[in-house]
Amino acid sequence: MNFETYFAVSTDPYYYAALAVDFILLFAMLVLVRRLFGRTSGGVDTTVELSENDNHAFGISLGGAIAALAVVFAGVASGDIATNLITEGLYVLGYGVLGVIMLMCTRWIFDNIVFPQIDLKQMISQGNIAAGTLDAGNMIATAIIIFGVFAWSTGDWLSSIGVVVGMYLVTQLLLVLISRYRVNLFAKRNEGQFFRDAINEGNAALAIRFAGFQIGTALAISTSGNLVVFGTDLVLSIVAWAVVAFVLLIGVIVLTSLIEKVVLYGISVEQEVDREANYGVAAVEAGAYIGLGLLLVSLLG
Repeated sequence: MNFETYFAVSTDPYYYAALAVDFILLFAMLVLVRRLFGRTSGGVDTTVELSENDNHAFGISLGGAIAALAVVFAGVASGDIATNLITEGLYVLGYGVLGVIMLMCTRWIFDNIVFPQIDLKQMISQGNIAAGTLDAGNMIATAIIIFGVFAWSTGDWLSSIGVVVGMYLVTQLLLVLISRYRVNLFAKRNEGQFFRDAINEGNAALAIRFAGFQIGTALAISTSGNLVVFGTDLVLSIVAWAVVAFVLLIGVIVLTSLIEKVVLYGISVEQEVDREANYGVAAVEAGAYIGLGLLLVSLLG
């Protein structure tokens, strides 16, 4: 009996040896993330923050970082297996480290470009759950897009790195645009009030909705590779991907506006979320945004 005829698994021992190498390396990096996260968050002791200070905001932020890195590592492990274990290990380790660096850079961009007027790290250290939720949502959204880029890029490792780095820069621009759109929309809905002030005051409901929008949009953008052929001209491939991603971004903005009116018919989201910090309404909005992203992944996948 041919075992592979009935089960979609390989009987090649090398395949499982390569999987073991991938898992050990990626799991080790995931475990080390807690220590690294503490160092990049002002040199804090994660044990003290979580268990002694009971800093829930820090826990939310760290949880987002772990989930985001797991998504990135899943993208790293999804590629073809190398011809030998040493090459496979170096490939996975190199891309894993690159993924960690990207997420750390993402936090810097989010802090200094999207919200330059507030110090998210300081707010998180002070236990501001809204700031922790924003930070976690941004990292997860970035990771989802990076996963899509890893799955899309093909070819030798050198060209793949060029594509991944180039696409990372594009994705950060898109995430900045997404964030600025939501910030400006808040100001428009609330007579010029500042989004940063609401976060500083601890409006976690607003942060939940913001994070849900980012993640839903990231899911949609991550499907861009399904609509663009990865060609030999790397620059042209990146440009084509960016154009498709921008079109999807505009589509998501239009659809989310429609979702708010349909799913939350008869409810003033401005009043409930922006001014009264209603977690329930914010959770419904965030769930609808993420659900929209998942639908687009399924339809365009």
